[in-house]
Amino acid sequence: MSWIALLLAVLTVAVRAEAAPDLRARAYVLVDARTGRVLAERDARLPWAPASTTKILTALLVVESLDLSDEVVVSRRAEAQRRGAVVGLRSGERRTVEELLYAVLLHSANDAAVALAEAVAGSVEAFVAQMNRKAQRLGARHTHFVNPHGLDHPEHRSTAYDLALLARAALGNPTLARIVRTRTYAYRTADGVRVLENRNRLLATYPGANGVKTGWTARSGPSLVASAERGGRTLVGVVLDSPDVFGDAARLLDFGFQLYRLRSRTRPGGGRLTAPPERSAQRPLDSLW
Repeated sequence: MSWIALLLAVLTVAVRAEAAPDLRARAYVLVDARTGRVLAERDARLPWAPASTTKILTALLVVESLDLSDEVVVSRRAEAQRRGAVVGLRSGERRTVEELLYAVLLHSANDAAVALAEAVAGSVEAFVAQMNRKAQRLGARHTHFVNPHGLDHPEHRSTAYDLALLARAALGNPTLARIVRTRTYAYRTADGVRVLENRNRLLATYPGANGVKTGWTARSGPSLVASAERGGRTLVGVVLDSPDVFGDAARLLDFGFQLYRLRSRTRPGGGRLTAPPERSAQRPLDSLW
């Protein structure tokens, strides 16, 4: 056995025994944002309630259809959307697309998601049809949405892998990439300014974190689509139904960055790492090597 092969074998055991995360999530996936290669996964194609991670696709369709400065007139339907997180929109109120996008992606405002959906397509139903067509074009073949905000519905579903695909597309849009890494936003109100705080705690606690979206409903459990960039490489981690969603996401991202560091050290000549090939949907984490 050559010394390179021996070193690789030793590092393989080390990453399995020490670096592989012990996640409590029901399902997860870790992908390279640039290549789309899967680095780790468990039940990544298990259909699951996506909750407010749905809003990743909502926002993507909005920025592809409207200008940030466009004005949206709030409808009665948007005002009536009072379940879950809201910013308290009123019928006839005028808001810019940019304001509503920050409300959707930072505060997870369901009323703002309805207002934007109607602004793009004329109705929530027409917008949802666009969402499903877009999901299919992006390769999210196990995704089916029935609303733009992610509130529970028996037919509203996605998978960890599909959500990673949607996140990669969103991060590829400069406007969305800027918004999802923003920690606070000054949202104007009749009484002055309301500070909207991004619910993604990793932005404040995880070095290099730059997105993407939290989600939680009774059916979904705590979920998170997270992203981080280090050394010019961006990883996307999706964690579904975890009692320690931010901790799980951090451990998953740590595993990915450590994996690249270890592999780059074993590459002859110190050249740039080529990501490992994509693995099957049910491949256990410790079989990556």
